[in-house]
Amino acid sequence: MRGDCSVRIGGRGFSPEEIAQCVEREGLLSLEIDLASGGSCRCATCESAPQSAHPVLSVAEILGLIDQAKTLGAVRCLLIDSEPESYPDLLQLIDDIRAKAMEVDLFTDGAAITNSAARFLRERRVDVALTINSLNPALHNRMSGDGDTYPPAHAAISNLKEHGYADCDGPRLAIRVEVCDENLGEIPVLWRWARSQNIEPYVQIITPRKFAGEKPKIIASATVRQLFEELERIDRLEFHRQWNTPPALTGRSCKRHLYACHVTPCGNIYACVGVTIPLGNIRVDPLHEILRQSEVIENLRAFHQNVKEPCRSCSQTTDCYGCRGAAYQLTGDYLAGDQLCWKADGVEIELLPSGVENLIPHGNSIRVIDRLVQIGDRRSQTDYVVGQDSQLLDSSGVLDELAFIEMIAQSFAATHGFHLSAEQRRTHRGLLLGVKDFVVTAEARAGDRLTIAIHKITRFGDFGVVEGDIRHQNGDLIASAQVKIWRANGNGLGIIIS
Repeated sequence: MRGDCSVRIGGRGFSPEEIAQCVEREGLLSLEIDLASGGSCRCATCESAPQSAHPVLSVAEILGLIDQAKTLGAVRCLLIDSEPESYPDLLQLIDDIRAKAMEVDLFTDGAAITNSAARFLRERRVDVALTINSLNPALHNRMSGDGDTYPPAHAAISNLKEHGYADCDGPRLAIRVEVCDENLGEIPVLWRWARSQNIEPYVQIITPRKFAGEKPKIIASATVRQLFEELERIDRLEFHRQWNTPPALTGRSCKRHLYACHVTPCGNIYACVGVTIPLGNIRVDPLHEILRQSEVIENLRAFHQNVKEPCRSCSQTTDCYGCRGAAYQLTGDYLAGDQLCWKADGVEIELLPSGVENLIPHGNSIRVIDRLVQIGDRRSQTDYVVGQDSQLLDSSGVLDELAFIEMIAQSFAATHGFHLSAEQRRTHRGLLLGVKDFVVTAEARAGDRLTIAIHKITRFGDFGVVEGDIRHQNGDLIASAQVKIWRANGNGLGIIIS
């Protein structure tokens, strides 16, 4: 999965007033599109799908998507072109986007920026950010993982500067630097090198991701703080630049979920490149419907009420609510406290999978789920091992079929409870109002491990409808149903079955 936790190049961000208006109208200011040079997509969703790859969006589909974004108020399109071979229609796509009166920012490895391409970009006033992770060619190439990318990246800088980039009145030129243990000590050198050439350095702490069960590598939060304090000192003393935000926030502060969304090459919509929860696909639903119906977007745009500790009570929450991508990748919860922030040191942060004892009001005797395993957009997954001593077993060890309805209800309660604060969890209650389309195709017995997948299919006021599937450990569907629920307080939908 490629992409960037991006700000406007040169720090020219949207104003607080623009962002507040965007949230109020449930619109967009920016659209981030990940381009793929090949014919198939390898985003996080496609990689986990049964089929190995999905066809990428055509130019016509991308332009149609941009039209949809414009109707939502978007004024900028950020293109991410970072494969070994550049997107074949990149320049034509940029021309078409500019013809729609949209600003364009280009994040790239530089392979496509020949001298003529640099002139083209300058004429269309496209701001450009190039990936430069080290001034050591071997380290830069190793970090990029795409062969010998050092020469084309620096050739691109030369070409862009020749055509007025880095001039005071020209489009902005930036370098994007991903910080890891290998290049950590070189970051101040890179910073000074960029500043001396009027190139904006954009230093990014890599959003950690899990691959093949490996534990993500992260940089200690105290080290991150020290790094940005050093960069702030360099800017203040050597380049006479004042930072608007405290140094400790610079590497984490991000409000992009309030005004932007990320599009994968196959058309899946994410809240950002780090929160890899598919919200929908533009080949299936229009963009405004995907964003309007997304619980992830709704929760992130109301972050003051929803983000968890220690971010929630932090004095800097108005400027920063942590990296939601890092929170999701490290905990499975996009609303979790940001473990990579130095203010989170020593604070216990919930992780998924999580036991449900503190998430739902059901006691041991009636509880029929064990863990909340995964949370998606209006979806979640729990599991349950049918206990030998369950009161819901008959004399032959078969589980009562009504327990399946209970599993769906409790799974919803656990999902809702996970997004609440500890205080809210003590009071969240609700009622099961009805059951529809209840189908049982097989039995469950003592010792069986069951997986419960739920989907919140509609909500109207204090009422909602949830559908659930229950599968045996071998994947066979054994029961499904829809349940209608009512919330008992203003904290959101909740369920209690007694």
